[in-house]
Amino acid sequence: MRAKTAFSTAFLATIFIAFLANAVPYFLTRRAYQRDGQEVAGFPFLFRKVGGDCGVSACDSYGFHVVHFAADAGLALACALFAGYIALRWAGRVRAGT
Repeated sequence: MRAKTAFSTAFLATIFIAFLANAVPYFLTRRAYQRDGQEVAGFPFLFRKVGGDCGVSACDSYGFHVVHFAADAGLALACALFAGYIALRWAGRVRAGT
């Protein structure tokens, strides 16, 4: 039971951190496009980018990029699984050491 709890805790904590890493840029730049800025969402890949004071081709603005969103989600899942695996191994060593 301790191993399952360790895995779940590390997995959920990493997913929450990934969510924050993707949401914080959006909340910091929200409605920036109304003031010649760009509203962005996503980390490390920007999957939503709107705004700027130039045309779409010059500023590389787009509403939503599915491939970047999938890459962000996949990276978050891989990191969460890796963190869960590390916590699982750590919980096993702690239990074996006591």
